[in-house]
Amino acid sequence: MRAAQLTLSRGDGTSGHAPLVLFTPTVRRPRPPGGAARWIWVSAAPIEADAARSAVLSGAYAAISLTRPDAASQLVQRIRELLVPEVAVVAPDHIVADSDVSRGIIAQVARVAPTSMPVLLTGETGTGKEVVARLLHDWSPRRTKRFVPVNCAAIPNELMEAELFGYARGAFSGAVQRYDGQLMAAAGGTVFLDEIDDTPLEAQTKLLRVLEDRVVSRLGENVWHEVDFRIIAATNRDLRPLIQDGFFGADLYERLAILTIRLVPLRERLGDVGALARHFMLRFANEQRRPAVTGIADDALAALVAYPWPGNIRELRNVIYETLAYKRAGLEILLSDLPRRILAPAQVDESETTIYRDAVSRKIERGAMSLRDEVAALQRTAIEEALRRSRGNAAQAARLLGEVGRGVARDPGGTLRAMMRRLRR
Repeated sequence: MRAAQLTLSRGDGTSGHAPLVLFTPTVRRPRPPGGAARWIWVSAAPIEADAARSAVLSGAYAAISLTRPDAASQLVQRIRELLVPEVAVVAPDHIVADSDVSRGIIAQVARVAPTSMPVLLTGETGTGKEVVARLLHDWSPRRTKRFVPVNCAAIPNELMEAELFGYARGAFSGAVQRYDGQLMAAAGGTVFLDEIDDTPLEAQTKLLRVLEDRVVSRLGENVWHEVDFRIIAATNRDLRPLIQDGFFGADLYERLAILTIRLVPLRERLGDVGALARHFMLRFANEQRRPAVTGIADDALAALVAYPWPGNIRELRNVIYETLAYKRAGLEILLSDLPRRILAPAQVDESETTIYRDAVSRKIERGAMSLRDEVAALQRTAIEEALRRSRGNAAQAARLLGEVGRGVARDPGGTLRAMMRRLRR
């Protein structure tokens, strides 16, 4: 017997999202319906826990077995909940959210913004974490107060505590006057800690105290000051391995990740590429005071959609700006206007390695191999490329280089600078 589908009415003459209820006469799991509608699985047989979890992961709102004595009341209640109309969330004009994935993120922001709980934003570099952080602030009751962004990777470790918590006059050499710090500056508002994974452990411990007790003590003082702000943190790394390796505090993670919003990479929201490109075209025209290029040829748009976008939205913005800067005439971006790297992105051959085996073999055969020089050359090339991509930010470059670049040092940027000094000798 096949699963039955039931369409229900809201009671106001409009129909609910169909199919709303899927009925299976056996324990066999139903096939998830197409579309974005939520659905309820009703089974005549008992439903095992793993089957219920599988159904929910496939989009089910609830799984109800008719063998339960309260099955009828449960079904009626779940149907009533599904028929409650959702309030449409409209993103601001400066935020592009055309795809279902993007609209889902905006809906998350709308639900989370009215609270004062910490939010952890995760996602690759260039996915728009600061944009979402500002939206959380703008849609919150704290919107009339300050939004204070802090780039943790840009602050040297030895200055992190002073920058965040402030210092008293005379607390250290050069402290000629009192400084309240960024956390106090955000009183009543929101503080955004970008790249929170670059915060040194000493500052993490003090930050945990701030989150738990809502008090701040300046360096050089024994007085605790009450503070009221919302904290939003962001990272492009998985913090759990850092916790296991001792680089990030588990307690602080639990406090920051009460609410988590994952920003998906652009390659998972390709429906936004065209709208984002047009958005950046208008921004370029306004910023550079040039006539607006308003159109994109179909083949040019297809090339943009086909590109993998490792740099995400930020890379797309740069590509559009570069394209328009070099464009001589016309009101439409053509395929020939796009940078060549977009038309023919580098293909990675899985059989290739960083050091080619045949090249090494030839050097060994000629007796010209110097492992020390080869390793140094590889390090120099990798560091130069990482610095280029991070625009000279040593801490960001160290993160791009991975485990070797970070080492076990508490200051990965310092580790990278030491490597650079050694390689220049």
